[in-house]
Amino acid sequence: MRRQFQPKANIPMVTETHRRLALELRMSGESLIARPSVEAFNQLSKMFAALCNAGMAGEAIDLATGTMSDICDRYERVGKIGVKDCESVQLRLAIARIDGRLALLPVNKFLKAVAEVEVFCATVGA
Repeated sequence: MRRQFQPKANIPMVTETHRRLALELRMSGESLIARPSVEAFNQLSKMFAALCNAGMAGEAIDLATGTMSDICDRYERVGKIGVKDCESVQLRLAIARIDGRLALLPVNKFLKAVAEVEVFCATVGA
């Protein structure tokens, strides 16, 4: 049986794709901050999960996921999504730093990571 072809080259992210993704990320963050909801939280969580799966690492993504974890922990305690002032500052800072690193991610790895996150969320009902 032949193995399926797997391209070894990384496809660089072009400016238009980078700008679109940066805008989506910023708008998702602002949506969670301005109108906290489970849907807004899930949307931003999926974006961060895709970035992690695509290979992004470092202080920015750690700050983002740590802040989201704090918000989730509080939701589990009180049953309501809310974003404190310090958390909104942390999310904005993390998103700005991630924006600066988005162009370094190969677009083929990012798109594969997005698909994997969507499939995972669909199977667990998120």
